[in-house]
Amino acid sequence: MVSVFLWFVVDYLYVAASNYFTPTGFNIEHTYKVSIEQLSLESAEYMPVDNKTTLGEDYLKIINRIRNYHGVEAVSLSTYSHPYALGNIFNNYAHDTTLVSLQIRNVTPDFFRVFRVTNPDGNTEPLIAGLKQDKSIVITKDAELKLMGEGCSAIGITLTKPEVDSIGEKVTGVSTNLRYTEFEKENSSVFILQKESDIVEQNDPGFFKTLELCIRVSPDADHDFISCFRKDMTHQLRVGNFFMLDIQSLQSIRNTFFRMTGDFNTLKTHLAIVAFLLVNIFLGIIGTFWFRTAYRKGEMGLRLALGSTRSNLRGLLIAEGLILLTLAIIPAAVVGFNIGHAELVEVKRMDFTFLRFLIGIVATYLLMIGMIILGIGYPARQAMSIQPAEVLHEQ
Repeated sequence: MVSVFLWFVVDYLYVAASNYFTPTGFNIEHTYKVSIEQLSLESAEYMPVDNKTTLGEDYLKIINRIRNYHGVEAVSLSTYSHPYALGNIFNNYAHDTTLVSLQIRNVTPDFFRVFRVTNPDGNTEPLIAGLKQDKSIVITKDAELKLMGEGCSAIGITLTKPEVDSIGEKVTGVSTNLRYTEFEKENSSVFILQKESDIVEQNDPGFFKTLELCIRVSPDADHDFISCFRKDMTHQLRVGNFFMLDIQSLQSIRNTFFRMTGDFNTLKTHLAIVAFLLVNIFLGIIGTFWFRTAYRKGEMGLRLALGSTRSNLRGLLIAEGLILLTLAIIPAAVVGFNIGHAELVEVKRMDFTFLRFLIGIVATYLLMIGMIILGIGYPARQAMSIQPAEVLHEQ
């Protein structure tokens, strides 16, 4: 019973740690999001539309001015795509008879440069070149696996959206897996090209409300960047009725996101409960074997009197405890595997696999070994420090 319970606790810790330290697929160091808004009709500074330029042309003037700002390495536009975004879009894609649901990431090619999204070989440029091709898309590695199976490449295949059209788009690149946050498992995605030429023609104010304008800054220029950018660019980014509302680091957006979701607080609460349970299990196991060893003081004295050495006797007691543990861990493993197979463990953040089960049960076994050795070793040492004659006299 204790082994099953400890395995359940260890499994949770493994899932939490594995999720948190697994690469997310993106890099937010030296990245910022610039929020561009439009003046309302009621604003005193609102400029009546004169049709000399489209809203899209005004917006791209802002983009170009940001690109030319000192220290800016790359600028991207996207929709519900940047890390820790509060929204997302999904659609079904099909290849032959295989249908998968993928998160739609409408991005300009520089999105890969801004967030350091790479292919499995660690290169960004092939993804950019692939996305720029006509009627092309880039998918993540896990999406490729769902569509093609293990060991097969999706490069060159055509994916269709059965609910929308049957023309299809060609897969020209595969990126590494992307995760929504450090607490979620891989999120199968498809990157669709957001053309700047299409933005130029836009004159619908609602279109620009969902655009995400993100930039990457060189490390040398990333010193007090926000205040410098505001000072230098607030006036420059006032084009037509567009103005800069705010600039935030992606790290700040990440912190805000986790405050809203409460993921870190939930994790801390769970870890506190787990720590409490581990301490109780630890004390229970040690106490049981401590009492058991101390109770057999007379038997140990007799063995010492008959010629056993203290080290041999200690080894015999520990071996006995480990044999009892091994006999107990076998049915515990069977029960634990069935609990996992029934998905009574955490499966939202990590699929239950035999490897996950094996890691958990081995870790449980090793922890129990440590507890048993502590529960036997110290009291046995105390008991065996007494002279055999004294022990036999007490008996």
